[in-house]
Amino acid sequence: MGGSVKVQVRGAPAVSESPSSSPGLLEARGLGRRFGRRWVVRGLDLAVPAGSVTALLGRNGAGKSTTIQMLLGLLPPSEGQVTVLGRDPRRQGHALFREVAYVSERRELLDDMTVEGLARLVAEVHGARFDRGGFEDLRRRYDLAPGARCAVLSKGQRARLLLALALAARPRVLVLDEPTSGLDVLVRDDFLEAIASFVAQEDGAPRAVLLSTHIIEDVSRICDRAVVLRERGPALSGELEDLRAACARYVVRLKGVLPPADRVRLPRGAVLLERDPRALTIAAMGAPEHVEAELDAALPVADLERHPAGFKEAFACWTAPVDQGGDGEGGAA
Repeated sequence: MGGSVKVQVRGAPAVSESPSSSPGLLEARGLGRRFGRRWVVRGLDLAVPAGSVTALLGRNGAGKSTTIQMLLGLLPPSEGQVTVLGRDPRRQGHALFREVAYVSERRELLDDMTVEGLARLVAEVHGARFDRGGFEDLRRRYDLAPGARCAVLSKGQRARLLLALALAARPRVLVLDEPTSGLDVLVRDDFLEAIASFVAQEDGAPRAVLLSTHIIEDVSRICDRAVVLRERGPALSGELEDLRAACARYVVRLKGVLPPADRVRLPRGAVLLERDPRALTIAAMGAPEHVEAELDAALPVADLERHPAGFKEAFACWTAPVDQGGDGEGGAA
């Protein structure tokens, strides 16, 4: 990933492939990590402003978990710099420990401890900063028995306990890696409500959330910003609604039947959503007049409709490979 470009749709704000100009509680510049000869993340610029819930998005294998580990100082970057609350997490990790909370997708716990025992341990580590009363409120709300051993907790209970402990530590930055994956709807609702309440607290301490997830419904409900990791291209960054508005859904009705796949090339940045012999449904990013002109040049168009893209359709656009031509089946990138 590298470079900086802006994607503009007429009537919609620009979406940038560089971070926000607002100062971030968590920032990265030119961040990259490779394993052997393979770059998993490269040239990533990222900012998580105070007061925001920022989604970290990308297809499987895009490098979301690797990015989070670098941001937290758990994995050294191969290139670039990271600052969290103005500090280098690799060199000043201990100073950041009390102000940053992390819930991993693995939901690791000390299985031989009880809920109460683990809470006491975390409270000892964080000292006066740990909000014991707030933890007890969440423990009761999440129906977590104090004497229950962590080893016997369900997936949803483990997730709730980890979130309760993280929030009780009163961090300024909360990092969540696939926190609601595999959870039922009620548990997911609890998570989202707790995260929203955390950011909305008005105690004079600016705070922010970075949320990695593949559940687009969660993103649309709680996030106000997004950073999108893309295959073979620079990350997209911006307000969530601006990113969605940069995409549109096109229904293309054809004169006759669709030509063979090897004769169809969709516009750059377009993704095929549905196909039947006489119509295509496509999601595309870019100025509508340019997309429509390219569709008309590439296909025997009888009629074309443009609609606002939903978040799932926009996600398909955002994450399409950016340097690969369309083939009529998977769309252009």
